[in-house]
Amino acid sequence: MGVDYLGLLDRFRKQKSLPEILEERWKPEPDGSISDIQRKGQKIWMVSPGWINTLFSNLEMKTSLSLGRKIAHASSESEEFLMSLQEDSPRGKNPRKWKYFSEGRLCRGLGEIEIIDDSPERTIILVNRFCLGPLDAGIIASTWEMATRKRHKFRWSESKDVLMVELTGDEVDLPSPQEMKKNWNASDEFTGNSGFFQWEDVRELESGGWEIDGERKIMIHRDLILRFEEFTLSQVALLRDSREEDYIWDDVVGKRAMWWTAVADSCRQLFSDSERHVMISEAKDWTNSSIRNLSLQGLGRLSKPNLNSANGELNSEIVGCFHPAISGGILLGCWERSTGVKGRIKIGSEGGVVTVNIAPKRTSIVISG
Repeated sequence: MGVDYLGLLDRFRKQKSLPEILEERWKPEPDGSISDIQRKGQKIWMVSPGWINTLFSNLEMKTSLSLGRKIAHASSESEEFLMSLQEDSPRGKNPRKWKYFSEGRLCRGLGEIEIIDDSPERTIILVNRFCLGPLDAGIIASTWEMATRKRHKFRWSESKDVLMVELTGDEVDLPSPQEMKKNWNASDEFTGNSGFFQWEDVRELESGGWEIDGERKIMIHRDLILRFEEFTLSQVALLRDSREEDYIWDDVVGKRAMWWTAVADSCRQLFSDSERHVMISEAKDWTNSSIRNLSLQGLGRLSKPNLNSANGELNSEIVGCFHPAISGGILLGCWERSTGVKGRIKIGSEGGVVTVNIAPKRTSIVISG
């Protein structure tokens, strides 16, 4: 019988409410981004497990690649880097003695763990109510390596709501990962003291995790997304079902441009499938729409939007941009929902600001008011 850590949270839960715990960890910024206070302001994406699972599935389809190991590798390496930024890291083989471990997983919307086997040959850890198999497996593997101060090989298997991660010792000597740099020229500067939502809207789920507006959320760091991009680029050869001609990237070319297009078109599809209503009659409506559809996830917001009332063409800046492909794809989805026609998007970052232009794919289109 294994040592059961399932359902056992630290004593902090007796003194603090869930909204208080989240508020101490995540800071919604005025530019529509969300910062991780405990990890030196690293940017995060607050997203539903269903959305992120479908995004990765769509990417596999559009690139004709199997990406599970790439996600796991990126997740493991990113988690090692992110843990190096926090004050306390796990030590030893007893998770109950890892400071802030349960609190950290709760904050990120991740499931609780159970160690069912810890022998000299292997360690097996179960993750209850996991979100995405390879992503969760990478986080667990890196956390165990940090706790034991040893490298490990890992593999995983999924069964309903339980993920099993098996770790075996590895003698390989790998350097510590360094921070990933953005591939676009825009700063993460912001002004003001508050963002666009309050943690009082959070509701804890009996099945684990928490939700906002009836939807479970998890926190994905931008560092993970950037690593996943780098690990995958070399394998991208062609795209299918991606409307490549409708995505123009001023700052990236070649395989990276193909990858951004696959990500953006997947996000556009996901937004379209959500059937959210987008009502636009004047430029300021785009500011409000960007807050609802970008800022509440930590993806940024539109600033200084300019709208051509004749054909619906939008020109704007995106401040607090989490990633141009993710934010841009959702914006194109918003535009197409509001106009009812197919659009074409162009994104650049000249002068340190992300800019976006969305116009009808057919230049003869006139939007009726």
